[in-house]
Amino acid sequence: MESTGFCIFDENLNPVLIDSIPTKKSQSHGKRLKVIADKLTELKQKYPPEVIVIERGFSRFNMSTQVIYRVHGILNYIMSEFEQIYYPPKTVKEAILKGNATKKQVQEVIKNKYPDIVFKNEDESDSYAVGLTYFIKTGKLKWDKDVVVKEKKTRKKKVKTDEEVNG
Repeated sequence: MESTGFCIFDENLNPVLIDSIPTKKSQSHGKRLKVIADKLTELKQKYPPEVIVIERGFSRFNMSTQVIYRVHGILNYIMSEFEQIYYPPKTVKEAILKGNATKKQVQEVIKNKYPDIVFKNEDESDSYAVGLTYFIKTGKLKWDKDVVVKEKKTRKKKVKTDEEVNG
């Protein structure tokens, strides 16, 4: 709830706005949710959506998860007249790179593919990745993972000779 990331794409799949909604830790959850709700309402009016794509929550840290679901509830309510699609984090990672990728690796792949895009935080790159997942899954964007993934250079392990081992 500290920084709710969002990305708005145009009909050509170009990002129109990549941003996040910051809130103050000192505020109550209710006030923070109002800040988020007000911004979502503003965005809805300025950029009427066709579909809302959301990263599904996961229950790793119970308290954090409960707070995130409050934000989901606000979003679901404000955008209730639009189709809403949820993707689990693993599905997003798999669409962009591989299912066990880290958020940082996914962000790096996106930055390699789209070097002009700037993310202020992980929440913004996550929202962009969720949008890309929608476009990939619906066939609107052809995504070749082999092209966007740079091969990791692995160091060859030096094998010692008998002479080196026995001195």
